[in-house]
Amino acid sequence: MRHGSKPTIRDVAEAAGVSLTTVSYVLSGRPGGNTRISQPTQDRVHAAARELGYVPNGAARGMRRGRTDVVALAITDLDDSGDRELATAAARILPRHGYQPVILVGDSWRPFMLSGGADGVILGSRPAERTAADVDAMTELVDRGVAQLVVSDTPPPDGVDVLPPGTSTTADALAERAVARVIARLRGGGLPVSAPFTP
Repeated sequence: MRHGSKPTIRDVAEAAGVSLTTVSYVLSGRPGGNTRISQPTQDRVHAAARELGYVPNGAARGMRRGRTDVVALAITDLDDSGDRELATAAARILPRHGYQPVILVGDSWRPFMLSGGADGVILGSRPAERTAADVDAMTELVDRGVAQLVVSDTPPPDGVDVLPPGTSTTADALAERAVARVIARLRGGGLPVSAPFTP
């Protein structure tokens, strides 16, 4: 390992005296293909990773797996208490379901989502009327199969789930419902894409 650089999977393999493939199988928790990886070997790999301070690269893992395990929470403005409370509550809830939250403010959600930054997005209730750029981005994400939910009293583009803001009494309850619906979509369930809009 070079001085000052982060340890890589290659460094872990070298320190443990095993192949890159073995390290990959052990650290991902997958079985070793046709070969059983002994417990002492697994222990050596975990010890080497700990000693070196190895942290898996989430972006690289997401590229290999075809998913990021990230859900974006897109709000227009931190000064809007409703959207801020929704984003804060959803950010607390998502990790319980195995997803990491990322809160995006303003228009930054569009390039982030269009670049594959997250598996799904919950869009806050502001602005009440979405811009043409927002609608274009949502439509493109529908075409890519990205799970989306918008908190809104107005119908979103076809294929985007909607949750009217007045359907829950607290931000936590609204966030629970929003997260549950996005996760259902991510796991292949949830409302059919053609579900009619009902405020």
